[in-house]
Amino acid sequence: VIRNNGGRDWSPCLIMWNQDINYWVGAVTGHNTAAQSGPMYNAWFFQVRGGVKPVDKLDIMASVSYANADKKPTAQWLYNDYGYEVDLTATYKITNNLSYMLGAGYLFAGRYYRGESDSNSVSNDFLVLNKLTLTF
Repeated sequence: VIRNNGGRDWSPCLIMWNQDINYWVGAVTGHNTAAQSGPMYNAWFFQVRGGVKPVDKLDIMASVSYANADKKPTAQWLYNDYGYEVDLTATYKITNNLSYMLGAGYLFAGRYYRGESDSNSVSNDFLVLNKLTLTF
């Protein structure tokens, strides 16, 4: 199936629709095949983001995101809201082509992940990330 998507190299959050987490850990999943994996599709996505660069080599960024499914996967699906995510990252540029990032993200999981039954329970999720990036 070919879908229109937000781009395979765009990871707006640390948990929701993040290509790195999808590759290394797997999809964010719920009940009745509710999942977010790969590039963004089927979503209304809103994000407020801001950052500060206190010194030349350090970049600190925070964001709050909300996502809602455009279409429910089945007629029996109950809810559209993927939930809210709060992220905080700090990236230090060690050299021109090497940087270190420390990040934390918290997903307030929405009711979309309950699938087709309101009795399904859903838990929030969090992530703490250390990342070295070498660019050529």
